[in-house]
Amino acid sequence: MQYKGTYKGINDFGKSDINNKYRKLVLSLIFIITLITTVIIATSKLINNSNNNIILSKEEVQNYIDVVDELSKVGYQLNWQEVAALNYVINNESFEINNDNINRIGNALLNKDSEGNVLGINSFKSAINNLGLNSDQEELAIENLKALRKNYINESLSNDNNKIEFIESVAEVAYENYKTYGILPSITISQAVLESGWGESTLSSEYNNLFGIKADSRWSGESINLETKENYDDVIVGAFRSYDSFKASIKDHGKFLSENERYANNGLFEGKTYKEQAQALENAGYSTAKDEEGNLIYADKLIRVIQENNLMFYDTIAER
Repeated sequence: MQYKGTYKGINDFGKSDINNKYRKLVLSLIFIITLITTVIIATSKLINNSNNNIILSKEEVQNYIDVVDELSKVGYQLNWQEVAALNYVINNESFEINNDNINRIGNALLNKDSEGNVLGINSFKSAINNLGLNSDQEELAIENLKALRKNYINESLSNDNNKIEFIESVAEVAYENYKTYGILPSITISQAVLESGWGESTLSSEYNNLFGIKADSRWSGESINLETKENYDDVIVGAFRSYDSFKASIKDHGKFLSENERYANNGLFEGKTYKEQAQALENAGYSTAKDEEGNLIYADKLIRVIQENNLMFYDTIAER
């Protein structure tokens, strides 16, 4: 009898087996690729959420700056981003400002003696411990602080490496001036930004004079005559100091302020906050810049530069 089944022998079996193995291999590869893709996407979202996704509005940033400046009137500048990160944790994961919480955080960040006198600024870690946060809350606070790093009122700064590098280069010497003369780093940096146009003015880019300091009878170094703007729209020609480097200019800035009695007489070195020192510079006549109505505006301009670019953080570093 002739067999009429479907089995064709060993050759048919081998072909079928190979096809099955091929299908399994393809399915395995698809599964692995899908798994890897899923992990990458999930990791990317996690990184973005923890490091890049907390963007506060300009109004929210300004509100935090204002309340933290109030806490800092004791003479030690706190970091508003640290306060915001901690407030989020103890305020039911909300950045809404609660004055009771802010005061608690301020007390946790400020190092005080038994009589309540402020001695300095605690580390962020110490503040977390002082607030009694648990390990999960601590982790969240640290993640939030990292995620808030690129929050500026000047929104373009986080992507402008040239300006960031300029700030950092001035800050290096500004710390030395703070130790020597008591001039807050934020004041030194903001004046450099304002007077030199971020280091791009002719006076700064060609002659390294970041602060527009003029060459009077007390100056024995090199000088250059350039046009300068005074008041609201007056342009005059003045003699300005010329330096070999930005570093020389920054050091001379501290020396210049300390040697001119009018700055001490107007309270520059007694000023505990950047607002007080900015006003002292205006009162002493560092700049005669005025608005259309004839009002002096130098202090307001410095304060705006400091707040827009978080320059007060350098005061925190110096004082901490």
